[in-house]
Amino acid sequence: MHMSRSRFRWAAVLAGMAAIAQAAPAQAAGPAGSYRLTVAPDHGPSTVRSLFCDPDGGTLDAASRACDQLRSVDGEVGRIPARTGACTLEYAPVRVGAHGRWHGAPRHFERTYPNRCAAARDTGGILFGE
Repeated sequence: MHMSRSRFRWAAVLAGMAAIAQAAPAQAAGPAGSYRLTVAPDHGPSTVRSLFCDPDGGTLDAASRACDQLRSVDGEVGRIPARTGACTLEYAPVRVGAHGRWHGAPRHFERTYPNRCAAARDTGGILFGE
């Protein structure tokens, strides 16, 4: 009888280890996309936010909307369609950046715009949580 209890314990241990091994790759994979977003005006402090997709989250407002935009362009910020609308001709340069990974591939975007409105319009608002 002692042998059957021992076998039962080992079977339970092995079953538990198998369950952990199957779950580990899914946990290790992490989010489909992970970005560090920066907005740096010529004068004033920079804003840095994080964005994660699948599951959607991070410190960026409207993370789900931003992730939807990224999903439509394979994670490339530069390919997000610009929004329509006019901006003023105010010259207050702002440098924006999005650096991270999308399904394991590196993604980098950095550009300087004449003002915040132009930056938000041309990037679909993704860097501003709009």
